[in-house]
Amino acid sequence: MGPLIVAAWLAFPAGAATLEAPGKNFKVEVVETSTAPGRTDYLLKFPSAAKSPWPANDVVWAHLSVPDSAKGRRVPAVLVLPVMAAPNVWIETRFVNRFVRDGLVVMWIEMPTQFRRRPHPSMPSGQVFLARTAKGLTRNFRQSIADARRAFGVLAARPEVDGERVGLFGISLGAIVASMTWSVDARPKAAVFVMGGADFPSLVLNGSLTGPFARKMNILLAELSAAWAGLDPLDYKAANAGKRALLVNVRSDTVIPRANALKLKEAFPDSTQVWLPLGHYSSIVHLFWLPRWASGRLKKALLER
Repeated sequence: MGPLIVAAWLAFPAGAATLEAPGKNFKVEVVETSTAPGRTDYLLKFPSAAKSPWPANDVVWAHLSVPDSAKGRRVPAVLVLPVMAAPNVWIETRFVNRFVRDGLVVMWIEMPTQFRRRPHPSMPSGQVFLARTAKGLTRNFRQSIADARRAFGVLAARPEVDGERVGLFGISLGAIVASMTWSVDARPKAAVFVMGGADFPSLVLNGSLTGPFARKMNILLAELSAAWAGLDPLDYKAANAGKRALLVNVRSDTVIPRANALKLKEAFPDSTQVWLPLGHYSSIVHLFWLPRWASGRLKKALLER
């Protein structure tokens, strides 16, 4: 999967670390439209709710898929947040295609520094996300959350979408961003987090993917804890009570240590956590069945009153 350090536009009033909802005064542009059997696909773009050092990174590119069955109706939808540093979206596409096949409108977004949002075309997708300082990491994490919240609003406002029945789905980094997004945003109705975790400072330092980088950059736990204050689902356990997320983790994951996966369950006390065999990368074999199962669980949750 991909790196797991994440970005959003946050406001910190005196004595509190709260998130402001992104503003609504922005333009959504349809860049491309194409059709495939059973669906219509759109490429959208709109400004990020945050500012980074790189202009190209401050445009959000969103991929929207509308099943033919949604034409003339308003149906449930799901926002998909992807893996970070993978060179493509092969994994996410398996879930997107299944969701569309099951009648859901789906949008997935390119995350900060990913694909079209790379600071320079020569840079590998997503790698700039791994900043050299704790402040840089949290800046990128904040932007990711801000973009997810704004994209959620764009998706919910689509004429094909029942805005009261929109969920979140994330894998790896996407699961981490999605879990924090739901922690500060009451709009999502349901969520599935695949290989996510909480207690981000310890995850960054102890994960097999991020730990070596953090140690090389001499990023300390105290620095991460200070920078990440108010940016962890664990900080919102009271707000998350009653949110019945589905957490899918794998038993031999070193990228998301078991302790951090259990912390995510702690952050969403009414969630259901399922443990699958294999590790973070070898779990790719579960793609033979997991998209269909996750789609069924998500669709059922979105249709509940």
